[in-house]
Amino acid sequence: MPNLMPALQRMPRLNTLNTPRRALLLAAPALLLPGAGFALPPVQSFKVVREGREIGTHTVTVRETAAGFTARNEVAILVRLMGINVFRMTHLYEEIWSGGRLLSFTSREERNGTRSELTARQQDGALVFSTGARLPAEAAPLGWWDPRRFGTRPLFDSDDGALLDVQWQRQALPGDEAGFTASGATNGEARYAADNSWLAFRQKAEDGSAVVYQRVA
Repeated sequence: MPNLMPALQRMPRLNTLNTPRRALLLAAPALLLPGAGFALPPVQSFKVVREGREIGTHTVTVRETAAGFTARNEVAILVRLMGINVFRMTHLYEEIWSGGRLLSFTSREERNGTRSELTARQQDGALVFSTGARLPAEAAPLGWWDPRRFGTRPLFDSDDGALLDVQWQRQALPGDEAGFTASGATNGEARYAADNSWLAFRQKAEDGSAVVYQRVA
């Protein structure tokens, strides 16, 4: 999801940055949380809140496989102003991983009645998209649900596959938790437990309002 979760940043008055997308610049070494092994709960579910009002949900379902794991993200957003729907979006995207590499990616989105699809798969040493674009084989979608990819590999927008220029800062927090702050093509702050599970997320919209993720499961 671009930036907030790719589609959220392109909602009316919810864009946070207009920074052009550029090739990723890895300005910092790998920023892994303690215990880099695969240890994520099977379901992580959040409600999305803006200015104290719930506008949607985001659920991540992770399933381990013999070769790696599959992650399925389901996002639903509805913004209403004075009883009128001004933005509606559903976004489903799935990642299949094996051997520390993204084998395939599938995205299906409907935004205000307009549908779009994007797929990618490993081919000839590169990640090849249905658009014809090619990214490094190590590329991964920007996904706040998995902090292990922050600063360790090129990240792309899960809406359109464009490379993102993102810089990360990691902060150790009490209770063996960790916080990550992003700047560049996206901005936001997230908090994670010692087992890498996603606990919270916050981002400021361009109108100054706060958009937060509140964990519900």
